[in-house]
Amino acid sequence: MKCEIRAVKSPKGLPFYMVDGKAFYEAEVMGQKFLLVSFIGESDLRRDSLKHTLNQLEIATAMPVAFAFDTLSDFQRRNLVEEGIPFVSASSIFYLPFLGIAYRRRKYTASQKPLKKGEILPKLTASAQAFFLFMLYKVKDSKISKTEAAKMNGLTPMSVSRYCKELLDRGLIKETREGQTIQITCAATGRALFDKALPYLDNPVKRETYHLPSSELLSEFPAAGESALSQISMLAPPDKKIVACGPREEQAKEKDVLKENAGFLNYLYARLQIWKYDPTPFVQNNRVDTVSLYLSLKDSPNERVQACIKEMLEKEQW
Repeated sequence: MKCEIRAVKSPKGLPFYMVDGKAFYEAEVMGQKFLLVSFIGESDLRRDSLKHTLNQLEIATAMPVAFAFDTLSDFQRRNLVEEGIPFVSASSIFYLPFLGIAYRRRKYTASQKPLKKGEILPKLTASAQAFFLFMLYKVKDSKISKTEAAKMNGLTPMSVSRYCKELLDRGLIKETREGQTIQITCAATGRALFDKALPYLDNPVKRETYHLPSSELLSEFPAAGESALSQISMLAPPDKKIVACGPREEQAKEKDVLKENAGFLNYLYARLQIWKYDPTPFVQNNRVDTVSLYLSLKDSPNERVQACIKEMLEKEQW
């Protein structure tokens, strides 16, 4: 769209306050000429004031008038549109009703940006990944409303909508409206859904530390890492038992079992993995779930571990 702009003098016969702090330009778009008024420094953006100034400028120049702004908040933009006040903004927003033009450059989130060839969306956030596990293990091939999903997971409806957006963008779930509710279901099931999601899934382990090897305390946390893998494969269990807990590690601190540095006594301690999400909702036979276990071990340099996690996926009853 061709646009020509040239500076002009301020219109004559107007009060000083209407021309002070403003630069004037004659613009031509699609063969239509109009006056473009740019604000210099502080400006009065009240709707009534702008509307009055607009009317007086249109009478004085006998041509359409539009205001130009460096920046506009969403609130200010909505006010101008509601009042029918033409404007352009340096942030690529144009509202010129006398030309039938209303344009706003779309702002993309990380997951909405058009992908280049061979490019994939970033990995899911930890909370969205936990919600994906809920869909994979609990919902499967059935449907559930967003409201019910929020209740079952102790989440707010807003949080569920946010996680669903991440999963929808990656093609992992589907949404359908039924009456007043929105139903969600998996885009595939079992291994097929896992394979589809794998590029977006991340290692759930945030960090690892130690805690006292009390059998009572260890029983409160599910087995993880090589300890969990040894329960379902021929892999020998590690020297130190490995267990996992959620990101709220203060719970472990309250139990006086979290040790930041065991020093030379670390051989007496078991290994505690601090996860980015709580593993307990998906525990399988007192061990972390298969998908999370795979993600925590898939980068292991141990060839035996690699063979066992591959076998684990093949044997999983999806």
